[in-house]
Amino acid sequence: MKTKEKIIKESLNLFNENTFELSTTNLIAKKSDVLEGSLWYHFNTKPDIVSVHLGMFIDLYDEHKNLTTKNNPTIFIQGLFAIYGIIWDYRYLFRDSFEKIIDKKPSLSEKIIDINSSIDQWVKEFVMHAQKIGILIIDESDVESITEISLIIGRCWFDFSKKRYPDKSNMFLKKKGINLLIKSFYPYLTKESKSLIDSMYDSN
Repeated sequence: MKTKEKIIKESLNLFNENTFELSTTNLIAKKSDVLEGSLWYHFNTKPDIVSVHLGMFIDLYDEHKNLTTKNNPTIFIQGLFAIYGIIWDYRYLFRDSFEKIIDKKPSLSEKIIDINSSIDQWVKEFVMHAQKIGILIIDESDVESITEISLIIGRCWFDFSKKRYPDKSNMFLKKKGINLLIKSFYPYLTKESKSLIDSMYDSN
């Protein structure tokens, strides 16, 4: 793996685990098994690494979000699982405050705010589409509340998961987050949808 690729990969792991703020360039270099000077050769600032991560996330998100507009329940649910996995893999972008970036890199700060808003809107759209294609049985008046519950569970879990289960693996925490979201929707799922999700997803 090339030096720049190692830095991108290890910094993503560190930002997710330790937060952007607490992950120093020295630690990133050490985890990447490179000299700190090599890091500065490829990236002028730590926010420049965030910019690369953000671009990678947007590419993956754009590639998969179309699945959640399909009328086929199986494809739709596969799309939900895929996008949750992508968001989890870049969760620091939706969890951390980036207060220092706001002043130094206002354009990057705006992009982070925009993608957070985009995800919020996407959650509402997938709830509405799930209702439309018969996966969820909900009243129109409940769409906003269910959307907000999903966002609260998803976003809070990014921060709470490591505090609640400090010794558990990343995969355990990721699956636990999916399980919590599924449980929040379970009362509104049709019988057929419950069976479909149970057949597609192993909650153990």
